[in-house]
Amino acid sequence: MLKHKLKYYTSIIVIGLLCGSIMAAIQYSNFLKNIERKTYDFRFLVRGPIQVSDKIVIIGTDEKALDEIEDPFVFWNPYFAKIIKAVAGGGATAIGIDFLQTISLKDKVAGTDHDGIMADALMEAENVIMINLLRWDTTINGLKALNPLPRYLYAADPDNVGFSNLTIDRDGCVRRQILLMSDTENNVYGYIGLKVIAKALNSPIEKKGNHLIVGDYTIPVNEYNEMRINFAGPSGTFPMLSFYEVWKMASLENGDFFREHFQGKIVLIGPGNIYSQDFKPTPYYRSRYYSGTPQTLGVEIIANTINTIVQQNFIIPLEEWQTMLIILFLGIMTSYISFRLPPVIGGIASFSLLGIYVFICIALFAYYNIFLQLICPIGSIPLVYTAVFAYRYTIEDKEKRMVKKIFKRYVSREVVDEILKSPESLRLGGNRVHVSILFADIRGFTSLSENKDPQYIVSLLNSYFSIMADIILKNKGTLDKYLGDGILAFFGAPVERDDHAESAVRSAIEMIAGLDKLNKDQNIVPPLKIGIGIHSGSAVVGNVGSELKMEYTVIGDTVNTASRIEGLTKELKASILITEATYSQLKNNYNIVPEKEVLLRGKTKPIKLYRIE
Repeated sequence: MLKHKLKYYTSIIVIGLLCGSIMAAIQYSNFLKNIERKTYDFRFLVRGPIQVSDKIVIIGTDEKALDEIEDPFVFWNPYFAKIIKAVAGGGATAIGIDFLQTISLKDKVAGTDHDGIMADALMEAENVIMINLLRWDTTINGLKALNPLPRYLYAADPDNVGFSNLTIDRDGCVRRQILLMSDTENNVYGYIGLKVIAKALNSPIEKKGNHLIVGDYTIPVNEYNEMRINFAGPSGTFPMLSFYEVWKMASLENGDFFREHFQGKIVLIGPGNIYSQDFKPTPYYRSRYYSGTPQTLGVEIIANTINTIVQQNFIIPLEEWQTMLIILFLGIMTSYISFRLPPVIGGIASFSLLGIYVFICIALFAYYNIFLQLICPIGSIPLVYTAVFAYRYTIEDKEKRMVKKIFKRYVSREVVDEILKSPESLRLGGNRVHVSILFADIRGFTSLSENKDPQYIVSLLNSYFSIMADIILKNKGTLDKYLGDGILAFFGAPVERDDHAESAVRSAIEMIAGLDKLNKDQNIVPPLKIGIGIHSGSAVVGNVGSELKMEYTVIGDTVNTASRIEGLTKELKASILITEATYSQLKNNYNIVPEKEVLLRGKTKPIKLYRIE
């Protein structure tokens, strides 16, 4: 038993760990990362939009501005300058300009020094963050910054610049953002969203371990200084003020408007129209075309990054080793379920486990911003189930099918099930066990059959054997063989039982009653009578025969003794005779009458017999 259990649980653990390790290796190799990204996006869609911070305001260059402002966009610096002064005067804590200002207009155009107007506004506001672009330069084999015009850069302060490069996954979608990068000269640049927060808090940016510290905000990042953006919703989630309307208010010098809308706020100014090329897919974007949910503007991505930091609702992924443990745990759990249950029920239970894990992943993301890897963990479940099914079919179930094939002719289905629960207790080659042997024989059947039609005799025997076999199997006995009109059965094997004597006697009594019913039902004249002999003792049970024909049977002196006891039933005019070895093991009260002692042939000591009325 212990050896079988050890083998059983070892198989569970080995298959679970092996399949789990395969999926863990796939997880580590990022082979299914693109599919995992889609499940990540799906969690945003299930969760839906969340509340955004009222500290963030976007001013977008909308279609109305393009229609109403006659100057080409390249000459909009005076418009930007007027808005910057008004917003800063309204009490904005920081202003981020999501336009790369690289075109010099220092020569007077139509009598206006555009560069000077913009530079004056930047210098007066003192809290404007401009953007640069970090590009790969093949000549230096590294990153190089494309900065705003020097005049703007120094007017705003050289430190008030942040890169606008988005961190884009292989499928073109923005899900995370690098917050710090270095160029080939080891100059460290901050992402515009991070720089805007630092300016609003008047705080430096510090790196401590796997966190960035800005004022009271602690930002978890990975080894690449990346932060997952907790997108508050699709494009349009953040309210966007019209560039043209804000400019009109600035022209009217409406101070109340600017104090009402911008005091204590972080203000972002960027492209806000459909003609802009600054669109990128995010987790909420579901189409490659402009049908359905549109892509998200770059300025909105900046706003989502700032919102994540300000709200401190960071998406926290599990460590790699934690994901590996989950994969291995699910593998072992599935292996245990698949081994313990029948294939169909085990499949239902295993895929229920898959569903539970998916639900947990979605719930943890929606309510706690915890991101669990999904594809490889749930991939381990069907893989393990298939492996266990194959193992059971080729190895374990093959043994069970063999056992069923051997024993279904001898024992009841319930006994077969018991054998399959503890196959280690069965040794098909031969096993010495303590059993009770039952011999039953029809009295005078030879003379009866001589005067009857052969077909009737065969039909009668079939009815008789069917009734007797059902009784023996019902009492968990083993039907060994039919001997002409006789029956050999034994109790206590192949599954060992302490009550084998009780089962044999109970079977004998029910066999007498069953025969009486058969006589009445078929009006058999003269009625059939049987003699039953029962003896308990040690015997060898196992497969006996040759390669061509082999039977599961019982052999030994106990069998011979039971046969001779059955032969004495006619002499002693008894229906059921049992030996003292059987009588001594009975616990129930039967109508038992002591008989004489008999000395059987080949025995040196007499055997005490008992009659069961």
